[in-house]
Amino acid sequence: VNKYIEKLKLETPINKQPFFEMLVDGRLSLEKFQETQIRFLDAVLFFSLPMFILASKIDSYEQRQIVINNILDEHGNGDLKNAHGNTFKEYLYDLGIEKSELLQRKPHDAVINFNQTIMKTVKNRDILVSIAMFGMIEDRYAQMSKLLAQSVLGRGWLQKENLSHYTLHRELDIHHAQSFYNIIRSNWEQPKSYEKIKKGLLLGNALIINLYNSLL
Repeated sequence: VNKYIEKLKLETPINKQPFFEMLVDGRLSLEKFQETQIRFLDAVLFFSLPMFILASKIDSYEQRQIVINNILDEHGNGDLKNAHGNTFKEYLYDLGIEKSELLQRKPHDAVINFNQTIMKTVKNRDILVSIAMFGMIEDRYAQMSKLLAQSVLGRGWLQKENLSHYTLHRELDIHHAQSFYNIIRSNWEQPKSYEKIKKGLLLGNALIINLYNSLL
């Protein structure tokens, strides 16, 4: 499974996606970047909700605990000021966005599609599809967080101390991704399971990449 994951990531490099190309080469203005980040907030706030359903569908205590730990991380491990939705809001304020802009935001079509697809997948498809999907989303988001942090710092939009959300996810989501991958790894050699895992990995990869590109 590791070889397939790496192959998929090499075939769809983050730095070659339109959103990140524009961010890195300077075509994406601060104003437009702020707009995309406001839109992204609803994805951050929603992301842990389908995990509760996924956890409820897993029979194994050990595997269920992996998902529960991920949920706890999303909620700041009991310190709600560190819940990921709240750290993302603080990042937005540091980026120069007003609270009124967040209150007046309307859900973006790309984010609605992202959220709904994740929820429908968790509710209606095999848990191996869902676990693989979450693993790949976390994996790619870790890469995206690293590139976003580098670009925002490089363009002087923020100082390092104001980028705690993305610097955290650059490391934490690698751990999250590997924990999801650990659940599916033992099923990879089984033909029926292999197809489900493959579909989930492809879906997660497409979802997170298409989300960012559609925020423009």
